Amino acid sequence: MAELFGTDGIRGVAGKELTARTAFALGNALCRLRRAPRVVLGRDTRTSSDMLALALAAGVTAGGGQVLDGGVLPSAAVSFFVLREGADFGVVVSASHNPPEYNGLKMFGADGCKPGEEVEARAERWMSAYAFAPALACGACRPLPNRGAYLAHLVGAGAPLAGKKIVLDCAYGAASAFAPRAFRKLGARVVALCCGQNGRRINVGCGALHPARLCRAVKEAGADAGFCYDGDADRVIACDERGRIVDGDKIVCILARALQARGRLRGGVVVGTAHTNTGVERALAKSGIRLLRADIGDKYVAAAMRRAGAAVGGEQSGHVILSAYAATGDGILTSLALAGLLAGLPEGAKLSQLAAIPLLPQINRSVRVRDKVRVLGGERVRAAIARESAGVQRLVVRASGTEPVVRIFAEADSRRAAAAAAARIEAEIRAGEE
Repeated sequence: MAELFGTDGIRGVAGKELTARTAFALGNALCRLRRAPRVVLGRDTRTSSDMLALALAAGVTAGGGQVLDGGVLPSAAVSFFVLREGADFGVVVSASHNPPEYNGLKMFGADGCKPGEEVEARAERWMSAYAFAPALACGACRPLPNRGAYLAHLVGAGAPLAGKKIVLDCAYGAASAFAPRAFRKLGARVVALCCGQNGRRINVGCGALHPARLCRAVKEAGADAGFCYDGDADRVIACDERGRIVDGDKIVCILARALQARGRLRGGVVVGTAHTNTGVERALAKSGIRLLRADIGDKYVAAAMRRAGAAVGGEQSGHVILSAYAATGDGILTSLALAGLLAGLPEGAKLSQLAAIPLLPQINRSVRVRDKVRVLGGERVRAAIARESAGVQRLVVRASGTEPVVRIFAEADSRRAAAAAAARIEAEIRAGEE
């Protein structure tokens, strides 16, 4: 198993856990995985993204590879351009939803999908053994041609939105250059929040992790809906016309039922994760749709979707994959799909009606630790997990793939039961840290 790679690439505080040397090494390793590869490169707006992108491009070109540099692009746009340009790899310099001081390196393969753990482990093995092409065989870094093709792709996948008023929170990230333009081209009236490319403010009090600002703006504007993205726009959280959050679980359920009604839900299945709310599973079952659960992480959802031939899948956090249009999670595309459903509803129908899906109470806690593996391997913590599992609907305790924390997830018929189970697990973890 790869050690540097987590559930979504390599991630850490820029200049500390994640350095220019790491970026160079990964770029160079791609030249070992495939001779003279063509690599699509994108980044979000963080202040460290240029530094890391330049280092990664240097690693690729030093090994004889070619770089197509797209500048600031959503992660899904890099996947799109890998397929469009027939490239061998794509890399996004982004820490997604993490704070501004973090950054990351996300990989895509030639199929536009995030690679499996075997490929990541192979890349890591080459990252300490640099390959240098002869002086006259070094690669080149060129601008990515026709960046506008991604915007055209988004608009082409959408539906007319004339008469709809939509609020968008772009989290000062990569969505800023694409989401408002796509909605406007489809005829929507757009209220844009946090749309400057300010790398020092990316995800700070805004975006998919902080939807309160969006919810207030939707109510104040009298909008039909709102959507907020994270730094690289692979997540989206929605807000209905009443200012209430519609999370990734509900979005998947809404889109799946719409596809089922049109006879376009292949196999009658959707893919979620261990965190997908049991209430959503029950709602899907009433529509004759079966939920398959994958491991946490959108790349695992995508892999399960490919195995099942599923048309839609996603995570509660807002990673949603529509396989007819994209190989990976695309927050902008998902928001356009949901807005398109609204536009097709009978007069007077609202998003709040589509999102009226009864959910079970869930509690999520994050506990910062020194050693995730040691904590989860501890006898007392394992015993506590086994003990508490008997009293709740579902309990998941796992190491974060992107931060030095242990995630606790508890779901029960009552909020009190879920909170109590999560609190007791957290107490055992903290006791082990003392």
